[in-house]
Amino acid sequence: MRRSPHDHGQDAMTSAQTMQPNEHRSGRTHIVGLAALLVLSIGFGCLQRQQGSLERPSTLLTPYDSPQLWAVAPLANESGTTAIDRMAITDLLSEQLQQVDGVNTVPVNRVLLAMRQLGLNAVTTPQEAQRLIVILGVDGLLIGTITAWDPYQPPKLGLAVQLFTSSMMPQNGSFDLDSTRRATGEIVSSPTAVPIAQAAGIWDASNHRTLMSLNSFTQGRTRLDSAYGSDLYLVDMDLYTQFVAHRLVENLLGNEHSRLSAAPEP
Repeated sequence: MRRSPHDHGQDAMTSAQTMQPNEHRSGRTHIVGLAALLVLSIGFGCLQRQQGSLERPSTLLTPYDSPQLWAVAPLANESGTTAIDRMAITDLLSEQLQQVDGVNTVPVNRVLLAMRQLGLNAVTTPQEAQRLIVILGVDGLLIGTITAWDPYQPPKLGLAVQLFTSSMMPQNGSFDLDSTRRATGEIVSSPTAVPIAQAAGIWDASNHRTLMSLNSFTQGRTRLDSAYGSDLYLVDMDLYTQFVAHRLVENLLGNEHSRLSAAPEP
């Protein structure tokens, strides 16, 4: 049976209507694909820019020939404020010490446990430092205090530490006065530990010298996704404490390096 032109027209319209949804779906798929490709391109570009801006942070080295195991005793609080969390600052100091190339540290909690075993609430004398070094089995012990603390803008933090080492301890019941004399330049009359190095300072962010030091420290330590940039260290007291602890340890190691360089050959 022959079909009329009207029938042919209806078939063409039906075919066109059938194809339209497929064409729309194909178009949407194409657009979604282009959008996904654009997002991937932008993300890859951002990643490349971030990787290109990565910097290696400065690191500290010990002046010793062999690796050292050190501990940090809980810092005393002489800042004049009770709002301070001295254990948190002690932890951050221990963390910065751990990042020194050639130094490992024992956890502060282990130091606290050893102090409890010795019946110590704080380490206030060289004799107590000596006992703590022995029970912990460490090469060095940092004893220190918080001298200033202000978390508000501009932040301020002051720390002071002394380094006691097992090399200054009595060996087999005797005390090496010659070693003590070489390390301190003084003669001691009692068989006890003595600090061989110390460092102290107040880092006030209102001082431009402190800000320049902070800017140097943040190179390679700034979060790339932070809108604050290096200023993040000025609005986060924990981060500012990391900076101060790093500089304190740097000064301590520098003083120890000078002491060892000036000491006569055995």
